[in-house]
Amino acid sequence: MKLLSAILIPFLIAFLRVLVPDISVAQQLPPYIEQPRDSTGMFAIWPSTGVPPGSEKWTWHEQTMEAPGGVGPDRMVRNVVIPTITMFKPPANKVNGTAIIVAPGGAFHFLMVDNEGYDMARWLAELGVTSFVLKYRLAHTPESDADMPAFLRNLFNVLPHPGPTEVNPPVGTEKTEEARSWAEEDGRQAIRFVRQHAKEWGIDPHRIGIAGFSAGGGVVMGAVMQHDAQSRPDFGVPVYAGYRNATPVPADAPPLFIAATDDDKLVGPISAARLYEAWHAAGKPAELHIFVKGEHGFGMKKQDLPSDSWTNLLKTWLANLGYLSQDSAAGEVRR
Repeated sequence: MKLLSAILIPFLIAFLRVLVPDISVAQQLPPYIEQPRDSTGMFAIWPSTGVPPGSEKWTWHEQTMEAPGGVGPDRMVRNVVIPTITMFKPPANKVNGTAIIVAPGGAFHFLMVDNEGYDMARWLAELGVTSFVLKYRLAHTPESDADMPAFLRNLFNVLPHPGPTEVNPPVGTEKTEEARSWAEEDGRQAIRFVRQHAKEWGIDPHRIGIAGFSAGGGVVMGAVMQHDAQSRPDFGVPVYAGYRNATPVPADAPPLFIAATDDDKLVGPISAARLYEAWHAAGKPAELHIFVKGEHGFGMKKQDLPSDSWTNLLKTWLANLGYLSQDSAAGEVRR
């Protein structure tokens, strides 16, 4: 009996370490930071208090509300001070060692955490991918929910609205571009953090990618274009991405899966084509899909439009690169 216990107990401990994240790596997070009940854990990505360098004097805190006019759940997170990643662990029989960090969009002023965050993370987890939704720092917005509808109307009016021939990604106000720099650094730090804890979470440190939508696509490209060894993503998935620039392409540029729509009025589709063109010219692997309809913000929505097919195409791409099993790519996963 003692011999059996000596064999089984270490095995069970190792097994549980794969299934359950070590909560000792996370700070005690304030109660106002909401965590979905079906997530595995939530972790501050910066050390000590979780507040990144340069943000120590911020007096506001993270808030969550239903998006005005949205069809729920359609939550909007704003005023992030402590950047976090929320983990969605795959079923034990599906874990494949791949991890993807998902960065929601929101013009660097808010985060659409359901359609462009948690919904994708749940979908990826069913494919065997350990997924994390990144809540990154944002430009400060009104702290009263009642003031947000008017603020959002004004924000939409001042956002760039590129014409059909615009070839460059949109550039925001000085305030927006400052927030972009914080968001990009939080994206790099999220990759470092996941790689640092890869062993205890059952992740291969060489199979860590990052995906993002709109401003979150800018976070993706921030890590793709500028990184160190620990913050380099192994692949990137920029979706209708508002990125800074496509050149010069890094010598160690990772593969990209690029998706956009031809009827996007906020991020010109030609900017997605230019990103593919830069990767192709540099001899780096990339795949591009521009759908005739879907508009900006399609995310994980089912709209009965051509953009609905993007997730199936992503599954095939991930499988061809070896990040998914062929069985996972072939199976139907509900969105």
